Amino acid sequence: MDFYSYGRKSIFSDHSDSVDNQFRMCREWVNFHFPGEVDSFLEYSDEGFTGANTDRPDLQRMLADIKANSRIGCSQALVVYQLDRLSRDIRDFSNIYATLAEHDVKFISIKENIDTATPIGRAMMYIIMIFAQMERETIAARVSDNMIGLAKKGYWTGGKAPKGYVREPMVVNGKKHVKLALDPEGVEYMMWLADTFLNNKYSLKGMQNAFRKQGILTQGGCFFSTTQLYDLLTSPFGVEATPEVYDFFAAKGCQMDEDSPREKWDGSTGVLVYGRTTEINHKRQRQPPEKWKVYLGLQKPYISASKWLAIQNQFGKNKIDKKMKYDIPLLKGVLRCSCGSLMSVSRKKRKKGVSSWYYCERRMQRGPEACDREQIKIEKLDEKVLDIFRAIQKDRSVIYDFVKEDTQISSAPDTKQTASRVAACEAKIERLTASLALAEKSTAAKYIIAEMERLDLELQALKREHNFALSASRIHEAGVKTADAKAVEISKLIEGLDGFTAAERNEIVREVVKECTWDGKSLTLIL
Repeated sequence: MDFYSYGRKSIFSDHSDSVDNQFRMCREWVNFHFPGEVDSFLEYSDEGFTGANTDRPDLQRMLADIKANSRIGCSQALVVYQLDRLSRDIRDFSNIYATLAEHDVKFISIKENIDTATPIGRAMMYIIMIFAQMERETIAARVSDNMIGLAKKGYWTGGKAPKGYVREPMVVNGKKHVKLALDPEGVEYMMWLADTFLNNKYSLKGMQNAFRKQGILTQGGCFFSTTQLYDLLTSPFGVEATPEVYDFFAAKGCQMDEDSPREKWDGSTGVLVYGRTTEINHKRQRQPPEKWKVYLGLQKPYISASKWLAIQNQFGKNKIDKKMKYDIPLLKGVLRCSCGSLMSVSRKKRKKGVSSWYYCERRMQRGPEACDREQIKIEKLDEKVLDIFRAIQKDRSVIYDFVKEDTQISSAPDTKQTASRVAACEAKIERLTASLALAEKSTAAKYIIAEMERLDLELQALKREHNFALSASRIHEAGVKTADAKAVEISKLIEGLDGFTAAERNEIVREVVKECTWDGKSLTLIL
């Protein structure tokens, strides 16, 4: 039977229950309850990662190993020291457990004495998980309430100050706080952007293109993107807090501070808006206005309400119809430049029709100094990929030319060799144990013990190497089957190519293609 043990600590330190201690207790539990049944004991650890999400490298590696091993019929179990080491979110845990159940993997949590082989064990597992999530959410709510309390008083509770301001420490009633103070250089920069946008009646795309043609760069030395321009031009912190600005946010459905009614918005201070973005899996994402919390700040404003509202109004005038005019290219969202940047699509109307091209976003943003890759016709690259698919349809073995090395037959590790080294080390320890019994009271005993301790450390390392070899071998076997399945999927794509829409063809390519890179001369495809 194959056992997996997962350990996690939110903070990297040498205190409290270390990951090694979690593994030791799991190993002892398994050896006691499954004597003679342990074929392998694989350890996976994420130290310095939160349990609030599943964006953890070794957790994902473990789940991939579980899926791979189940495809070749292995009997498996996952053992953790404590339930919240695996997850503190009921939804994430349910998804993980669904994966385990789908692949017939037994789940065991030592501290809570949970064994999912029984109905009561499964019920207790979910009850404990609910309390773990409630604890995490209670702590998060307490922190959020404290930040809201400070925001109501006009203090800055964020990190880096917005453009146009700097952080200014202050002490109130013996407590340290931070407020925003005007940064003259930043204010000048923000006012220049605002005037340029309004005076030229730009759209965001038009302003981006104009800046690129004029060679105007960000303060970081790159070309402006529409996202950067939008964030700067909609920044609410420097606008005068007037009744008109209050009405603007209230009309959007924002959560307005009850302690700062409309009549208090006299234009003497700036505005604080929290909740415009949130972090999901370490990525910042915009939130709808209904989740924004709006307060009066302590900072002085630098832009008039009329000018700021005119900018927001101009966004509404420049809205365009987002309906798709052209078919989605086969490699859209898949193709990358060899510099690592995603390649986007551009089109230009000509007398004979529309010419379509893939181009490097990094080159477009930063210029040819950042990437010298020129644009390439869409039809040329799409046809290259279709030729590969047609070849796979004719001969499915061709797919092995386009899969990663870890799924190739030649890359399978030699598990017999690692098992032999483990057995040889165990034999040495057994011989030394026998020698120690005969020489227990002799001076040689201390040397025998020292050698046994050294061999024990070597044995642990060899066992870990052997476990990794077993895991890699099973992943290799599963990878071969996965490659065959992809070959079948690609064959179906080619057979019904004319029956799919362009969007459907693009969706299928996204599913079967892992990597697709253009270096200006050749196309690299990994399935």
